[in-house]
Amino acid sequence: MSPSGDDVRRQLDRLLASAVFANAGRMSRFLKFVVEQTLAGEGERLKEYVIGVEVFDRDASYDPRLDSIVRVEAARLRSKLAEYYAGEGRGDAVVLSLPKGGYAPFVTIEQKPAVVNGSQRTLGANPLSAVQPEVGPPPARFRRQRWVLGALLAVGAAIAAAIIWTPRVAPVTELRVVVLPFSSDVAGADGEAFARQLTEGVTGEIVRAGRFSVVASSSARAVHGTTQRARDVAAALDADVVVGARVRADGDHLRVETYAVDGENEEKLWVDRFEGTLRDADTLERDIAAGIADALSALEIN
Repeated sequence: MSPSGDDVRRQLDRLLASAVFANAGRMSRFLKFVVEQTLAGEGERLKEYVIGVEVFDRDASYDPRLDSIVRVEAARLRSKLAEYYAGEGRGDAVVLSLPKGGYAPFVTIEQKPAVVNGSQRTLGANPLSAVQPEVGPPPARFRRQRWVLGALLAVGAAIAAAIIWTPRVAPVTELRVVVLPFSSDVAGADGEAFARQLTEGVTGEIVRAGRFSVVASSSARAVHGTTQRARDVAAALDADVVVGARVRADGDHLRVETYAVDGENEEKLWVDRFEGTLRDADTLERDIAAGIADALSALEIN
């Protein structure tokens, strides 16, 4: 049986109220937008440009080819959904997912029939756009055919679910990353100190993530002092990706504009901005490092 729109909205509310999404405001906004748009029959409108403008506040000049914010956040959202359903949402009957290759969510209905041959669950996945009001039972002559078809679909879906939900450990890649000293437009010693603190903190957070080989900060500073070209820095340090940022100020409010470029051809791989104050250094370090790690991982996968 397909869920109703109300069923899906209740599940959305449950997700957004969960501990997994408690401090993920941007991803919560992303998830709510794509679910509501799809339920409203606007699933075909969910293109990268539309999401960038309406969810991530990009302006009309936004170019998805140069700014990968939507692809990166979609990869993070998939991880958050998997984390929720592997934990506190394990027993939920309605499962929302965001398949790769698109932004229209899918709904999976988890039924719990009597145990048959050791199996306790029957799963059936549908595009969220396929959610329709409940109808009466089918004519009798169709019941047997539907039962047989349902059994076959259940077996296939159960196998697929087992594959999808098998825990995976992200492998450590051979990707070598260098974090350049962050520049600062903030006047005075505080601005320079904050930029240095962010540089060291972000580098340390990426190292602790354990997913990439990271060039030492001292080496990055030494080489950056002799050349500003990302390609030259990458060549000197044998790095695949060069990461940098500029700290800008608007009163007490700070905006950290970050980027990652291919060390060989200087093509932009990722850009994003993070906001806070001088007191938010620890939070900004973690957020920026997580954004960089997720962006590079998503680009490798895609």
